[in-house]
Amino acid sequence: MKHHQTEIHQAIDVLQANLSHVARVVEWSNIMGFDHPQKFAYKFLRHYQVRPLKVLDYMRLKSIIHQLRSDRRYSNLEIALAHSLPDEKALNNFTNYHLGVPPRRLKSMSEAELKRSFQKFGNKIQEQI
Repeated sequence: MKHHQTEIHQAIDVLQANLSHVARVVEWSNIMGFDHPQKFAYKFLRHYQVRPLKVLDYMRLKSIIHQLRSDRRYSNLEIALAHSLPDEKALNNFTNYHLGVPPRRLKSMSEAELKRSFQKFGNKIQEQI
């Protein structure tokens, strides 16, 4: 069944609305209504000048950090599951891989330290989101 293709300029909003269901670009492209993830990735790159995987990782990390630092006490398992990660170990691996620190450390980092840890994503992503 062919889905209606959502306009590429809505891709960030669609990702934000579906973040708990999107672990890979292929899932994001399916939600957007693309039959081929490569076509989605090409259009996304042309529109935003950044690869969709970088944006997906950035958005997931921002959301993970928000939950880690929120007043409500989410368990690491709850946070992992809310971000399409199977368990706490996967959450730990994800944050360590992308930011070089475990979730426990992300809870206590200053805003300046967090900002520095996100520098590898570059200004282009941060400007788009």
